[in-house]
This record gives sequence, structure tokens and C-alpha cells, in this order.
Amino acid sequence: MSNRAMLSTFLLTLQLSIYLAIQARPVNFVSAMLQAEFYAFVIAIWFGFSSNDWNEEVTEQLLILRAKNEFFYYSIYVIFLFIISAFISLISVIIPLIFNVVNHNEFFAHISSGKDFFLACLLFLGSSFAGISLGALFHPRIIKEKKFALLYTLLVGILSITRASVVNNQEILKYVMWVFPTIANHSTILRESSYLASARVVQLFLISLFYGLSYSYIKIVILIKRKF
Repeated sequence: MSNRAMLSTFLLTLQLSIYLAIQARPVNFVSAMLQAEFYAFVIAIWFGFSSNDWNEEVTEQLLILRAKNEFFYYSIYVIFLFIISAFISLISVIIPLIFNVVNHNEFFAHISSGKDFFLACLLFLGSSFAGISLGALFHPRIIKEKKFALLYTLLVGILSITRASVVNNQEILKYVMWVFPTIANHSTILRESSYLASARVVQLFLISLFYGLSYSYIKIVILIKRKF
């Protein structure tokens, strides 16, 4: 089984586990989505890290020659990663949608329409793109030692998830921790409400999108500079 198939299966299993483990009904929609977002972000980081091995170096060189422009080639690859992020977000939102339909729209509390699931999908899309871009940043040409690249990937994943609690304990670290996505802050921002507010979700999506594009740009600049 390929890495992509394994990661997709793992994501599916993680997301299913959230709703299969819940006994009480109805379920708080926001809390469930925030937990699902956490899983999507973690899997996205691993997708990004694994994507660096999807193309062999020789194949990548040939593709760049065909594109005739390194920046254009890497930009297309960023779009590809965004599509993978959309795939992750769709899986993450389709599963709870199915549970809700099977339970005659009574699985979640405070659900008014399909708009709630669309907003959840948008939230997942932003966090998944930030995660996948962060994972892809540890490219073999940026960090040559695979074991160190893996270690750094795990480290930044943990720091991204624990960012809020770390800053709360040591406020001075906020001047360093800002380089990590704001996923850890989403629960604090959104859990105050029983529904997903459109303006707030769009704001969080744009922030996550900015992080993803920033990581991608940094990666592109370094790869163009270092060559093969």
C-alpha cells in the first residue's frame, strides 16, 4: 500500500473513531469539529512530509526542465498540496455529515443547515493546508539527514498543537511561537459558541492560508537557491 493510501486510511480511521466513541446524543457540533480539525492537521503534516518522497530527484529535474521555470513548477506543486488539503477536509466533514444524516439530523446539537458543515470544511481546509505546507518544508534538499527531518517534523507538529498552552505558561515565548500555525488557539476562539460563526471561521481560514503560503514560499526560495 502506498504512503498516500495508508495516510488516507489512517485519517479515515481517526475521524471515524471520534463519532463511534461518542455515546451521548446530541453531540456538541463545535467540540466535535475542533477535535476532527486536530486530527486533520496532524495527518496533513505527515502528508506534507511524505510528499517530498513522491517524486524521485531525477523525475523532479525532468519536470522542472519541462516547465522551464523552477518557481512555476514549485508553485504548481503548492496547488497540488492545496488539493490534497481539500481532500483531507472533505473526508473530515463527510464522515460527521453521514452520521448526522443516518441519525435523522439529530446527531449534533445546534445544526441549522448545510452551512455549518461548509464552515467546518473551510476550517479544515485552512488548517490542513497550513499543516501540509509545514510538513513539506522539511524537504531532503533543505534537511539532508532523513532522521533529523523526521525529528524536526514531529517537533514542529507538537509545538504547533501545544502553542497556546506553551505561551500561556511562558508568555515571552509568544515572540517565538508565532511562527507556528494558530491551530492550538482555535478551540479557545470557537468553543465559546455552540455554532460556527461565519466571520470567525473565514478569519481563521485566511490566517491558516497565510501560514501555508508563507511556508510554501520559504521552501520555494530555498530550493531555487540550493539547486540539485
